[in-house]
Amino acid sequence: MNYKASSIAKWFLAKNKSESIEHEATGDDYEVYEGITHLKLQKLLFYAQGIYLALNDNMLFYDQIVAWEHGPVVKSVYDEYKQNGRNPINIELNPEDENLINKIETDSRAIETLRLCYDNFAIYTAWQLREMTHQSDTPWDITVKSRGIGKVIEPTIIKDYFLKEIFE
Repeated sequence: MNYKASSIAKWFLAKNKSESIEHEATGDDYEVYEGITHLKLQKLLFYAQGIYLALNDNMLFYDQIVAWEHGPVVKSVYDEYKQNGRNPINIELNPEDENLINKIETDSRAIETLRLCYDNFAIYTAWQLREMTHQSDTPWDITVKSRGIGKVIEPTIIKDYFLKEIFE
């Protein structure tokens, strides 16, 4: 089952909001529970797509990921949340959004990927994630060097990188 990147983005935002509320209520300040900014959301989408491609040999979402100046970006999600700038994104879910999230939660492959991504990458700041995507021989780096800024990062490059560098 494949999703729109905007649905996956809403899952990340809802997950972050629920964790923040839970940790506030319990007074748990062991980890940093920062909100998800626009930049961080873009990087989480990139990592989720990469993990899913590596684990399932299929795309989690069909929206293209493009190599922009500050890393991989899904333009449709950028357009949806760009008004937030550098501020954490706070969304109120409508019934349609809740249905989408419930659908994702019942998809074992998708939810395994999203939890793995969230647990391993949401712990970093937006800028740390940006720097990670800019390292040498990452899909962003390969795309920028071979085709230039603003070009699509091919799913095969993402998959190969995640198989070789993340899961090896």
